[in-house]
Amino acid sequence: MKNILSISDSYEGTSLDVKRSIATIKAYEMEPFIAVGEFIKDDGAVEPAPIEDTLDFCFGEVRPDGVFIGFMRDTDQVTSVAARIRSEKPAIVVSDPSIISDKGEIWMTEDTYNVISTSIFDMSSHIIINHLEAELLAGFECQDRMDFERAAKKLQYAFDANIYIKSCDLTSGKSVYCDATGVTWIDEEPAGINRDYSFGNALNCELALGAKGLKAVTNALYFVHNGRRVSDSIPVPQVAPSLISPAKSLRDIARSMDTEASSVSAKPAKTSIIDPVTAGVKGTSTEIKAPEKAPARSVSDSLSELADIKKRLEALKKSSM
Repeated sequence: MKNILSISDSYEGTSLDVKRSIATIKAYEMEPFIAVGEFIKDDGAVEPAPIEDTLDFCFGEVRPDGVFIGFMRDTDQVTSVAARIRSEKPAIVVSDPSIISDKGEIWMTEDTYNVISTSIFDMSSHIIINHLEAELLAGFECQDRMDFERAAKKLQYAFDANIYIKSCDLTSGKSVYCDATGVTWIDEEPAGINRDYSFGNALNCELALGAKGLKAVTNALYFVHNGRRVSDSIPVPQVAPSLISPAKSLRDIARSMDTEASSVSAKPAKTSIIDPVTAGVKGTSTEIKAPEKAPARSVSDSLSELADIKKRLEALKKSSM
């Protein structure tokens, strides 16, 4: 079983509640290790919690497959986390710091921000921010599509990390993803996100499972909309080859694929005119839409049917790896 270390404060009853991280990691059937610096109750009361022991255990005994760094307010704790990340050098570090809320509320001191924007981001493989944080980090306002693309590219180069800018009204509900290959626009559909889950932790889990680049991002978006992994939406028929003939197994699999939800068909990701993505890229947020029932196949066209079944079997094997 893979292990995910999630480091953050916990603000009870909000999107920053640590319960969302735990639920997400468990839904991926991974072991959650949670290091919480402060528990902030819904009445505003604060209960500090030292995180050094958790970090010692995780990096000393468990060796996490991915590390998530979320909202943290205490400068000393952020500095301690940064020092530990620098020492351990985990390959996957997803940062979603919540520096500024979508409404413009500043959630941390300048000292904490300085540590995050230098030490933490410099060691992150993926950085998740909203449009106001993008403006703050890039140093200019983002008012149109070109501004967001320029900010994403600037931050990707500055931190040598993949950048994800959440959707907002200025982007017409689209989020921006930028890696070394360029900029991609994604239909995020934020209204459909299940608030019981954490996108940042879902992305961490996808990366730990081996998904890369745009595929990891869109898989994580699919999860927070649907509450299940992309591969979980593909039916895997239970057959017993030792008890029935191979031909009958293939027919049963074909019927199951035709009567149950088949693999989701995704349209190419929507990209900027500067960095087009090759047509046929899978894993875009269009996968959120419910799959249509596959049409029945002609019995007479047996050779084509057999070839199609074999292709589907190969796809199922790859999706389960």
